[in-house]
Amino acid sequence: MHMGQNLVIDRRITRTKLAIRNALVSLIEEKGFDDLSVSEIAIKANINRGTFYLHYKDKFDLLEQTGAEVLQDLENIFRHAKSLRIADFISTDQPFPITVELLEYVKENEALVRVLFGLGGGIAFRAKLRKVVENTLKLGFLAGLKEENFLVPREFLVSYLLHAHFGVVQSWLENGCKESPQEMAQILSRLSLDGPFRATGLDLNNS
Repeated sequence: MHMGQNLVIDRRITRTKLAIRNALVSLIEEKGFDDLSVSEIAIKANINRGTFYLHYKDKFDLLEQTGAEVLQDLENIFRHAKSLRIADFISTDQPFPITVELLEYVKENEALVRVLFGLGGGIAFRAKLRKVVENTLKLGFLAGLKEENFLVPREFLVSYLLHAHFGVVQSWLENGCKESPQEMAQILSRLSLDGPFRATGLDLNNS
């Protein structure tokens, strides 16, 4: 088998797996993960059950592999970021480019990410995503900062940043991603750099 034939087969496999993933997302949004079957996924993807089992053991394996692919995509975005250091952005009003890029990915894959964040992905996906982001914070945003200068313990600072950002992104997803990734990145930047109380417009220095 020569290279051209391999390419054709690879593209066919990619198309098939994408159809299966799209079917999974559509069915979870329609009826939830617990009640759907492999047969329904196959019908929705316009394939037979045998083709499904060439790629996945069952619907749980499909969900796990789908989540792993999304996590890998996000890790790649972090890995190729030009900068992850707060000091590079603290003096500008522009949102972090990495935040814009991550939110663009979320918007492009809105239904899929919403499913993984919600009932479909469950706690396991969020836990794995937390680990990816936590490692990035420690190696990027918080790297080089002296922990003795922190006003709160590092573990609570990281936890606050993670949960606050996840919460905002989840609300954005639930509301249909009406704001652009750039607008959301600006919102997250203001919340991160100014804090939630100053974000209300209060002048804390004169209040």
